[in-house]
Amino acid sequence: MKIVSFGPKRSERPGVYVPGKGVAPLDTLLRSAGLVALDTNAVLALLDQLVPIIEAGLQAPDVDWINPATTRLGPPVPFPEKIIVAGGNYQSHVDEAAGMKNAPSPSEPIIIFKPSNTVIGPTDDLVVPRQTEQFDYETEIGVVIGRGGRYISVDDAYDHVAGYVIANDVTARDLAFKDVHLNAMFAQMTRAKGIPTGAPLGPWLVTKDEIPDPHDLTLRCWVNGELRQEGNSDEMIVDIPHLIEDFSKVIELSPGDVIMTGTTTGCGAFQSPPVYLRGGDVVRMEISGLGVMETPVVEELR
Repeated sequence: MKIVSFGPKRSERPGVYVPGKGVAPLDTLLRSAGLVALDTNAVLALLDQLVPIIEAGLQAPDVDWINPATTRLGPPVPFPEKIIVAGGNYQSHVDEAAGMKNAPSPSEPIIIFKPSNTVIGPTDDLVVPRQTEQFDYETEIGVVIGRGGRYISVDDAYDHVAGYVIANDVTARDLAFKDVHLNAMFAQMTRAKGIPTGAPLGPWLVTKDEIPDPHDLTLRCWVNGELRQEGNSDEMIVDIPHLIEDFSKVIELSPGDVIMTGTTTGCGAFQSPPVYLRGGDVVRMEISGLGVMETPVVEELR
């Protein structure tokens, strides 16, 4: 199942996308089944129970199908409570950042937060803030939490996953490392990753039943048609169940939370020479099984 949001920014409605038919509004489907309309996070929390009801509703002859070409698709999770970034979680990215093969990896997953209001839809404008000259992309698998909790075990981790989404962990590199030459503790990862519009998500949330192995997906990114990133999710240093176990030891996970699981090699900062995003660029990301997200880049008014 492919869960979407659609409609005006910050007022999106949840829906289900069915290829060849369009988008079916979820609130209408649930109301027809005698259920009160739920927001996206509530739907994700109850997804296991709602799937049979939704699937039955999609077969009804009076479904109000909406053409996705005539409406805006928003972020599949418009109001996540938290966006948690697993920093440095692909060995190839750790290597390129360190400038060496088989660079040391962290002893435990690095936790970075993005503000929840940084999410944008798959075709919304990605705005380059006036404060940065090093605006960079990172293609990532976003794991969307369905059932929340703390102290989630590895064995139970997938029971807490609603599905997966393409995520761009946008990073302003110069904001992150301005003062690290003075002291390593002066890194500012939240400043660099918490910028407005810095979490494009889309085009839909693919439920976990459609992705048998999230650690065997191909990640690709093009900028203006030039292939920049190509790798596989088997590069993860810490896999998804262990990320969920580790994060839930220190953070209570909630329905709709998004965990960004790391990026492969090829970010703009590590091109030769470095190439950063500018207004007029188009970032196209593709992850096998999850679809394609194509985001235009614009400059913030100065």
